[in-house]
Amino acid sequence: MDQNVEFTHCYYLTAGEAGAQSGMPLTLLVQRVIEIATEHANALGIGYATLACHGIAWVLSKISIEMKRYPRINEDYCLTTWIESYNRRFCDRCFAVTGGDGSVIGYIRTMWTAIDVKRRCVADLTAFEQEAFPVSDRPCPIEKTPRLASVGPLASVQDYTFRYCDIDFNRHVNSVRYLALVLNHWTMEHFDNNTIRRIDIAYHHECYFGETVQLRVATNGHTSDCEITRDGTRAVALRIHWEARS
Repeated sequence: MDQNVEFTHCYYLTAGEAGAQSGMPLTLLVQRVIEIATEHANALGIGYATLACHGIAWVLSKISIEMKRYPRINEDYCLTTWIESYNRRFCDRCFAVTGGDGSVIGYIRTMWTAIDVKRRCVADLTAFEQEAFPVSDRPCPIEKTPRLASVGPLASVQDYTFRYCDIDFNRHVNSVRYLALVLNHWTMEHFDNNTIRRIDIAYHHECYFGETVQLRVATNGHTSDCEITRDGTRAVALRIHWEARS
């Protein structure tokens, strides 16, 4: 197989990176996904530097993560990524997460959107050669990100104003910071007793420094539906499937 079709990066989960339950935090996993996708895109010649010459940038649009378990403190782990499909506006990219013993412990699906940096709208990728997007036939055995319905009126509501450390180089709120805002809704005791088996995230609209948003959360059994809204407009939607820790 052409080495460009799949791209693998291996890591070691240090004590400083591990979360309170001695495993890999979900926020770090999403950060690693973005890093690996960027590295692979750079290797293919469709990364930040190349797209920037055309006034285009990649933005994470959707992500679904399904984990059997998370890497543990002092464990080696690897992420392997491949392109599942693409068109002139979007790229579907999948990931497999392997643990220290080499077994697959999770899969991830993502959708990336090309945006026009100046106009802040969806861009066109037809200028790039088809060979720059080597599509793999490797299956990703988890469901795609579903359509996430609006959270009902009985949701809890919490206000939050985005600050300096929430902002990335695009000068909008970093994808991981939205997730951190949602996860901070629950107590330490909740995470001691529960783990996230699957999470679906859909990014709809950008948020910026100084903007105040509303986090809305509604939980029914082992499922929590969440959304971050600004002036009544949905910015991010999430669905979390919890599982009791053994």
